[in-house]
Amino acid sequence: MENILFFSIIFSLFINFTCGAINFSGVNRTFLLLYKGVIESSIAFINEDGSPNENPYFYKETLERNVDEYLFDNLTRYVTSYTVSFNFFHRDNGLTCTSKECQAVKITLDCKINYLFSYTKARNYYINSNYEPTFD
Repeated sequence: MENILFFSIIFSLFINFTCGAINFSGVNRTFLLLYKGVIESSIAFINEDGSPNENPYFYKETLERNVDEYLFDNLTRYVTSYTVSFNFFHRDNGLTCTSKECQAVKITLDCKINYLFSYTKARNYYINSNYEPTFD
């Protein structure tokens, strides 16, 4: 009887570890390969008057909505819940950006995969000199 209980616990841990590792890999891949178009579609290239913008910036609400949609579409097969946070900042000095024209953002994803694994990762995105989103 003790052997059955022991092997049941070992089997359960093995299954949780295997499934958790697969889900962890999927979450990591989804976050690190955040589609460039999701970020790029959130950049203001044109001013409100219709003229070209010399200093493009992120539309905060659009970026948050686009990233939320992307993560929802791609993470629901791996986890039941997650939190994503956005911290807009100035690229040159790293201080928090309170204006509407921010050129850098830190996106943080946090989720619990199962009782063995949790995932927390952050990534910075910038608008580079060619007006394209880049990351580090």
